[in-house]
Amino acid sequence: EGEQVLVNYEGYPLCVARTTDLGVPGYTWIVDTSISSDAWSLLTSIENVRPIGSEAYERLRILAGRPAFGKELTLDSNPLEAGLYERCVDVEKGCSIGQEVIKRVHNRNGITRRLGGFSSDKPLRCGDEVLSEGRKVGSLTSVCQDGGGSFLGMGYVKVKPGQPFSSEGKSFTVRGEAVAVRALVYPKYPQESVENKDAREEEESLEEIEEAKEKKKEEMKARMEEWLKQQSKNK
Repeated sequence: EGEQVLVNYEGYPLCVARTTDLGVPGYTWIVDTSISSDAWSLLTSIENVRPIGSEAYERLRILAGRPAFGKELTLDSNPLEAGLYERCVDVEKGCSIGQEVIKRVHNRNGITRRLGGFSSDKPLRCGDEVLSEGRKVGSLTSVCQDGGGSFLGMGYVKVKPGQPFSSEGKSFTVRGEAVAVRALVYPKYPQESVENKDAREEEESLEEIEEAKEKKKEEMKARMEEWLKQQSKNK
């Protein structure tokens, strides 16, 4: 699992990886677009090899929680939110686009959205809002039907920094209908270290102190203004 080899196919590099990231055993081929048709023909010519189709692939992808470009992976998403930690993201490796921002989010444990899985007997649509106790907590980014006519979906849901997405003690609805929550096996998120947790709590504590100071200043200012008004009236 996870092993990969690079071979030459018709003069082009072909990467074969022993993984699918879909929760089932298999292989992934990565080829140049100019030979993709030839590579597909080679695969389908192998005995006992049959294409599963795009719908079945999408169903496996959503069940596993593997993010896809244009859906879970957009300009509005963060790779750490998408559960790509240690799979595709190295927070220590420099000289990459967005590396400083991603590392800052990682160090501050600033992940405020995580991918969650949902299922319902009622139709689900991409873009549907996910509500909990009447408040919007997320939205669906991918949906499909399972083999029995029910609907599967996944999407980003708000979480507290450092805490995993959990449905314990909560209820979720989509367009007024209750939805069940599914666990996703693909997304991987960083664990909050004791050092980071202490630093975050200390930072939050300092912020609370500053907020209290500002609130006190506002109260004193309001009292002073009220006192000046009374003095003006007395004159």
